Amino acid sequence: MAGAGPGVARRSIVGGLVLALLLPLAACTGGVPRREDERPVLSPEQTAAALASPDPAERRRGAWSVLANLGVAVYTPAGEPVLAGVRPGADGVHVLLAQVDTLADMAGTAREPMLTFARRLSALGVRREPAELLELYRTAYWQARDRWLVRLFQARKVDFAGDGELGPSVDALSEWLLLLDGFVTPDVAARVPERAPMGAGQRAAPEAAGWGVVYAAGGGELSLGGAPAMAYAQAMLRWQDVRIRISPQTARLAQGAGGPGDALDVVATVDTAQAAAAGFGPQPLLTANAAPGVVEVAWLPPAQLAGHVELGEGGWSPRRAVTDAAGRATARLRAAADPGEPADPERAVTGVLQAAPMDNLALFRAVFAGAPEGLAAFLAPMPRQAGALPVTVSWHGKEDCATFTDGEWTGTATVSGTLRVAGATLRPVGGDVTFRLVVAGGNVVDGEVGQLTELSGKAGGKQVAATLDGGGRPAGSAAAASLAYTGSTLEWGVGDRPVTTTRLAVDGRFTPRAGDCSTLTGDLSLSVRGARAADGISGTLTAGFTATSAG
Repeated sequence: MAGAGPGVARRSIVGGLVLALLLPLAACTGGVPRREDERPVLSPEQTAAALASPDPAERRRGAWSVLANLGVAVYTPAGEPVLAGVRPGADGVHVLLAQVDTLADMAGTAREPMLTFARRLSALGVRREPAELLELYRTAYWQARDRWLVRLFQARKVDFAGDGELGPSVDALSEWLLLLDGFVTPDVAARVPERAPMGAGQRAAPEAAGWGVVYAAGGGELSLGGAPAMAYAQAMLRWQDVRIRISPQTARLAQGAGGPGDALDVVATVDTAQAAAAGFGPQPLLTANAAPGVVEVAWLPPAQLAGHVELGEGGWSPRRAVTDAAGRATARLRAAADPGEPADPERAVTGVLQAAPMDNLALFRAVFAGAPEGLAAFLAPMPRQAGALPVTVSWHGKEDCATFTDGEWTGTATVSGTLRVAGATLRPVGGDVTFRLVVAGGNVVDGEVGQLTELSGKAGGKQVAATLDGGGRPAGSAAAASLAYTGSTLEWGVGDRPVTTTRLAVDGRFTPRAGDCSTLTGDLSLSVRGARAADGISGTLTAGFTATSAG
């Protein structure tokens, strides 16, 4: 396109990182540099892939990579060093060993617009308009786009390149990193020896902190409450350490022949042990009550198990429960009657039963009684992991091949349809949607979708050319897998005018139609709109897809 400027450069960065993220998912870890203590030091793209893995060990590997690359130290609660950092010691920048798992889990929370996070910072005394703070991050990260941390954000689809007024979508881990980068000084008060005196097999700390991009660009001039900024970063981890855990950790039920099937009592427990424990370092801003008392929780049943299982006294809808004084709430699961014949093949479906607080602010106040209101206003709305219990239900029946059966599916689709942009009607002229879906227990549990589509049209007699660039992860049931692009842009230009880059919101659905359990055909629909109503971008793209199973 004529007049291409920073927008094209930004798309090339985002597009390249999308591709770089897809490759490690299918590759083994060969060639990954390893420290002497056998924890791998990963690239930003490899780290993002590890953090997105459904495997807890792989997510932990990603969390270790984040800390090692940034130079954040790790200590045991007794103060024994585990990982060297650029600012070691009790008053330095560190996390506790158990919080490595906390950080790994924070990568799997829901996301919220960064502008929401910026608004919550005002509860801690940040005297900067949220939109101005968002622009500070956006500008700093564009100028430092080659830094390891910024590349990690890009690879995790925390994309600051767009111009949406809400900013990128951020999860709990991203919010922790944003606070660390913007408000915690990266200055090294005392130089760490080339090999930290931390015992055999320890890796030396990096020469310089891997955070501080926004701090250097102006974040260091902003006030963050009355305590050191690292104390607030630690408080974020303390709040995330409060967990609702469900026991048992997995469940398998069989539907009954001629009547109700297996039954199982499951228990949700508000676990504050880690948040209440004393640790290495200064007195924390928050210390949890060992017994928070009565708390309201919600049981959230997955749609995939509807008709297969009943919750409590019947039905399969969300239920409110009140814990006892020890923070426990119990619910009974009972499998329904088996609709098939004993001679039919055995089939199974898996869904994840969740338990979450009815009110996060009420839970925060129960756990951290007496905490300052400003700290509660900042932390309580933070995205959090819910308690989760994978439930597999088996029954008998003939397999339906007109769906994504269990296994790995790959395919492509060439889209058609129209997209309205600035009054012009654009149609696809090239490019495909590529996808990989991993199905287990009747649900999409992993995979990725990528799209790079060229579009063309006319406005006022002038040629309009555009490129839609996006990617995301599929989810939902195998019969109707859904997707939502976590980073998507449209670059478009009219004639020789400079290119405009606009952030998009794209969601879609795969609808299988026919197949033989090794090849499947169906429809793909994508709803496209600008991130802001004022962008004037909307449309629907459709395609017929063909997918093949790798078993």
